[in-house]
Amino acid sequence: MTNTREKILELAQEAIASRGYSAFSFRELATELGIKSASIHYHFPTKTHLGVAVARAWRERLELALNQIAAKNAHPVQAVEAWIAIYRQEASVSQRMTVCTMLAAEIHSLPDEIQQEMRAFYALNLGWIEARLTEMGVDTAIKRDKSRQLFALLQGGLIGAKGQNDLAYFDAVAKAIGALI
Repeated sequence: MTNTREKILELAQEAIASRGYSAFSFRELATELGIKSASIHYHFPTKTHLGVAVARAWRERLELALNQIAAKNAHPVQAVEAWIAIYRQEASVSQRMTVCTMLAAEIHSLPDEIQQEMRAFYALNLGWIEARLTEMGVDTAIKRDKSRQLFALLQGGLIGAKGQNDLAYFDAVAKAIGALI
């Protein structure tokens, strides 16, 4: 059984992914959990603290998965395919967006601390892709731009698949990424 803090994080993650950061409140989470808002404030003094915790948890899970992929896949193309598979799984599991997709859409209205987590999320993805491109022998002069292009395609594929409830959309984008690497 999960503890109250973990339940709060799970509900906040679902709220952010479904409606966005600005569209949920402590009161709403407390009602759903059957607790008082003060209990949420005990674990997360402010909504910013909760938003940072959700974004950080999302990024840390991804980082763990990417580290495992890099360790397990000797060939960088296979590693990139495994990275794509992480996002494909996310595209297939629900109609909601990912936490970081929703936060990116609201980036200019988010507190600075959450914006910092978002920058870390992007740096994680882009740095990981750049490392795989380096392993593939991609010229240093173009790998930064190429990593941005690949990640933008992946994000667009995720948003398009979710927005149209069509996993084939994501698969078409993944195929295009494969052709570019």
